[in-house]
Amino acid sequence: MNWLSRLAGRFPRLVIARRNVSRAKVRSILAAAAILIGVVAIGTIGAGGAAFKQSQLDSIQSQGATNVFLSPGPDKEQQYFDREDLVSIEEVVGPAGIVATKEQSMEYVERAGRREQVSVTYLDDPRVQYDIGAGEFPANWRQRAVVSAAFATEHGVQPGDRVKLVQSSGEGANATETERAYRVVAVLEPTQSFGVSEVFLPIEEAQNRQYSQVRITTTSVERAERVATALRERFNDREDRLLVFELTSLVRLFQTIVNGINLFLVGLGGISLLVAGVSIANTMLMAVIKRREEIGVLRSVGYTKGDIVRILLAEAALLGAIGAGGGFVIALAATMVANAVFLGDPLAFSRTAMLYLLGAVAFGVGTSLLAGAYPAWRAASERPVDALRS
Repeated sequence: MNWLSRLAGRFPRLVIARRNVSRAKVRSILAAAAILIGVVAIGTIGAGGAAFKQSQLDSIQSQGATNVFLSPGPDKEQQYFDREDLVSIEEVVGPAGIVATKEQSMEYVERAGRREQVSVTYLDDPRVQYDIGAGEFPANWRQRAVVSAAFATEHGVQPGDRVKLVQSSGEGANATETERAYRVVAVLEPTQSFGVSEVFLPIEEAQNRQYSQVRITTTSVERAERVATALRERFNDREDRLLVFELTSLVRLFQTIVNGINLFLVGLGGISLLVAGVSIANTMLMAVIKRREEIGVLRSVGYTKGDIVRILLAEAALLGAIGAGGGFVIALAATMVANAVFLGDPLAFSRTAMLYLLGAVAFGVGTSLLAGAYPAWRAASERPVDALRS
């Protein structure tokens, strides 16, 4: 009991507020429960939505959203990139990774002799862009091929098998076909990236080291945007020498849509806090009416208007703190579940998620204080004589 006495001596208003809250347990529990529901709604929707958005952004970025793709523009003299072009591009993008490729269509000759069009990409090393799922990638892979997981599954191809590809050149009477066989050394991991070719061949197999596309790998969406802007300013000032394509605009649109939906849902959760504020205001008004005589006694023994206001505001804040504290615990647990589902880690709290959780608590306590302001002012404004007569 000694610690209670010391607490009462140092914070008398808080002790009086706690006593008043405990007097009307049912009304106090209902008022705190209303705050709790509002905090849970705002915190869970906001923080859970942040986890969902991050998971989708990670998925989009893994599909190439942090990459910039370049193709020869309509005003470029040669409709391909050479080594000199690559050097000029590298001067602009700096430390970003550059992968030059050449793409074309060939015919794949199946075992039964039937032919099928397949997309072929020439490049130095497919491991720069993709992961190897089966087989081993040799140091020198001339006259060898790497195939995608989808191609391997569709045609029953495994490392060690041979694939026949037919390349056509010329038109009409001058048309010629060149058939070559390549031994498959590796199969790529399944991927959801955009525009994945079916067969990959060494860049040495391409003629004259002429590239049809350049891929620039960056570490973030923001970096990809800066790289794309710098390339347009450098090469497309007067002529369109480059066609620059990046997915960052789609990422920004996705972020805008998700943020808008999240804010709308959080707003709906905020309505429950407004209802909670009405409940607390009603609880405080009822408490003021029932304690008019007590408030009159406090005023008559020297308590000022400010003291009465602070006591009643402390009571409202105590209700808000109880409800907001319980709501924070529940919202935190719900967010951990959302993190585990969307991000695979229950403790993967982002800065945005924590801001939603803490903001919900602050909003809950603030709503309680605002709801208790009028009853406190009304109680403090009543004359002690009138209160004692009631």
